[in-house]
Amino acid sequence: MDRIKLKVFGLSYQSMSQTGAYALILAEENDAFRIPIIIGIAEAQSIAIQMEHLHSQRPLTHDLMKSLADSLGVVLEEVYIYRWESGIFYSELRFRNGEELLKIDSRTSDAIALALRYNCPIYIAASVIAKTAIPISDLATGEFSGQKPVEPEKSETTEYNFTIEELTRLLDEAVKNEDYESASRFRDMLKARKEE
Repeated sequence: MDRIKLKVFGLSYQSMSQTGAYALILAEENDAFRIPIIIGIAEAQSIAIQMEHLHSQRPLTHDLMKSLADSLGVVLEEVYIYRWESGIFYSELRFRNGEELLKIDSRTSDAIALALRYNCPIYIAASVIAKTAIPISDLATGEFSGQKPVEPEKSETTEYNFTIEELTRLLDEAVKNEDYESASRFRDMLKARKEE
């Protein structure tokens, strides 16, 4: 299977990392894993408003985009997260205009905000899952499945010298604090250490 359907699990404020950054948490439909994506405050606000079924006094950018697409007769059929490279997720919007399929490159945060407004499916490539997903069983047990790890960057050499026990403790603390950015980094370092 080369693509998996996702759902939006929630948002988490990342106070321990960049100011004003949020983690958008995506999950597999059966809750087998979580994928954290760091997004900005404007995108987080737009996603949160839609998730909570709230209405702003004036249209937000994503509301405007949907209104424009609706008035032109195009419908967002699905969002596809097709690549992850150097910490960046790549997505495309797949619109339908009659018989024509339109594929438009998009930031993942914008794509998710629109997917929520259209109530359309969100898919992710299996290759992206292998690089970015945190399996639920791994979060609960501290053990890791055989997914291919992402190599830590050279700037993380101090953290990379932690013992397996220290990395496991740091991972557990990051998950408890809902700091998914750090959790994914510690997960990757722990996987790499176990394969040495």
